[in-house]
Amino acid sequence: MTVIGTSAVDASRTSTDEAGTAPEDRSFRPDVQGLRAVAVLLVVLFHAGVPGFRGGYVGVDVFFVISGFVITGILLRERSVSGTVSIRAFYGRRARRIIPAATLVLVATVVGAYLGLNRFAAHATGVDGVWTSVFMANIHFAADSTNYLASTRPPSPLQNYWSLAVEEQFYLVYPAVFLLLIRFGGRNSARMRIGIFLALVIVASFTLSVIQTSSDQTLAYFSPLTRAWELALGGLIAVATRFLRRTPSVAAAVATWAGLAMILCSAILYSQSTPYPGSAVALPVLGTAFIIVGGVARPVRGAERILSIRSLQFLGLLSYSLYLWHWPILAIATQRSGTGSLPVAERVALVAVSLVLAWATFRFLEDPVRHLRALASRRWASAALGLALVGVGVFASATIADASATSDLNIDVAAGNRCPTPSPALVSSLRQSVATGTSGSPSPRQKPRTVLVVGDSTACTLLPGLEAIAPEYGLQIENGAVIGCGVVSDQTAPVYIYGVDVTAYTKRCGQTAITVEERAIRIRTPDIVIWYSNWERAPLVANHKILPPGSTAWVQLLTARMTDRVEQFAQLGATTVFLDPPPFVVRPGAQPDPSFVELDTLVRQVTAQHRGEVRRVDLSAFVCPGGEPCPYSVGGVVFRPEGEHYSAAASLQVARWLLPAVLKTTTP
Repeated sequence: MTVIGTSAVDASRTSTDEAGTAPEDRSFRPDVQGLRAVAVLLVVLFHAGVPGFRGGYVGVDVFFVISGFVITGILLRERSVSGTVSIRAFYGRRARRIIPAATLVLVATVVGAYLGLNRFAAHATGVDGVWTSVFMANIHFAADSTNYLASTRPPSPLQNYWSLAVEEQFYLVYPAVFLLLIRFGGRNSARMRIGIFLALVIVASFTLSVIQTSSDQTLAYFSPLTRAWELALGGLIAVATRFLRRTPSVAAAVATWAGLAMILCSAILYSQSTPYPGSAVALPVLGTAFIIVGGVARPVRGAERILSIRSLQFLGLLSYSLYLWHWPILAIATQRSGTGSLPVAERVALVAVSLVLAWATFRFLEDPVRHLRALASRRWASAALGLALVGVGVFASATIADASATSDLNIDVAAGNRCPTPSPALVSSLRQSVATGTSGSPSPRQKPRTVLVVGDSTACTLLPGLEAIAPEYGLQIENGAVIGCGVVSDQTAPVYIYGVDVTAYTKRCGQTAITVEERAIRIRTPDIVIWYSNWERAPLVANHKILPPGSTAWVQLLTARMTDRVEQFAQLGATTVFLDPPPFVVRPGAQPDPSFVELDTLVRQVTAQHRGEVRRVDLSAFVCPGGEPCPYSVGGVVFRPEGEHYSAAASLQVARWLLPAVLKTTTP
């Protein structure tokens, strides 16, 4: 989300320095203030899951345009008074307006995650907080969204800070460019040079948005390069104010109403399946531009008649603080529920709590600090305050991340490596938490049967529970799992993030999986092989071609590979037990992943073709008892805190259900 309300100005407190409009415009624009309120309402209603606002995320883009308009207006007014702009003063204003409230909410969020969520979620939030504190949240979340471990986690309670990072990255460059453009050439041509520069940014950035969205939508969504045109468009409007004042009143009024309609239509008609930003972002962005452009002429019958009502003006003042508070509260409450979603009434109540906190933050922190003369009048005081608060955010986040660090997931190694053996302390702890013999164990065998577990990181996270429970059933567990590699997936299709293929290591997966399995077999020949792997769902690479899941070539390749591997296990005298992987716990509103169905169909076919050597156990019956969407918690235990991998406590629960099922299906 953008810095909503960071440039909000109380009409009674405007000044040349803070007006946020070009010198030729009104010092305070009620229509812009009301537009902030509309935008934050759209975002909040979207996040709260209120029906009818599936595209409410467009409010972010509304704020990008407003921000560019306001910041450029401030720079133009400063130049009209002093003939130049002060970079130091610019960043001082930004520090006073943005960082205090942002730091308060960030620290409250990481502490709230530590106190209210499981250790894995708290640790992840702490890591997110470090990136967020230094205005790199967008880059961090873009990388996380294509990271195989992080992609199925619940949305971060700090994910709304991504747009704040986009803005600050833009403003890291823009003021310096603005200063250079006004210093070179005559005073009268400075605006023309600035306008040309902004126009070039608009064309280049929007073109990149369209191209990038078609090839990598996640990168396009979070990238400052694809969003820069929205801020630049707002800036261009401010630069052109002296010409826009001449717009006929009727045309200006029509433009404002048309713009408001464009924003509302995009919020109602768009959804999470809309390719975004792409070209679709033009509708809300141009709609915002129409409102601001039309408002310059102050038409009597324009949309300002609605946007200037007191309730919207009040909400516009609180928009920044409301945006900061509402998402962490909703996200943490949702994760605590363990269901992936909350009833609409409960979400609306949480939004009301956010509104109260937003008012308190604005009244006692955001507004007072912004106008504190002791900071504004001292040369480096504001910058020092900003740096200090950034340090507070980093320290608090890092402290929470360190305090909540956990080895529960048992996969703290690089992808492409053997799954680490669970620590004896963890296995012993899990074993002591279960009363011996409560699982209905069979008569002890003189020689334990060996169970080899093969698969990826998901199988790896089940090992602690399996090792803790296995002796009750006369079983010995051997580890043949590999982090980030399927049993027979081998190389998967590349996934690029900022030009880096994060799955390049899978080129070694085929040989690594065989090596790890052979090592385990040399230690003890298996009687049973538990096969649990999600990576076979991925698009595979064979003969330099990408094979999509479900395609004929994909089915044929995996069938041949799985057949070969189960026959190799059969030659050892082992029965292979496929675990049908339950779908990941998806984020609210996300579409089910059809690749799970494709893999399930394939497993059933291979099982049917090798009835003598292969069995199948549907793990979804226990992990996802009510069908999709799968819950985060089952029986009061958080099973998959980040959507895919099992917590240590969950591995124990799964093992108590799974081992009897495996023994039942493999016993003649």
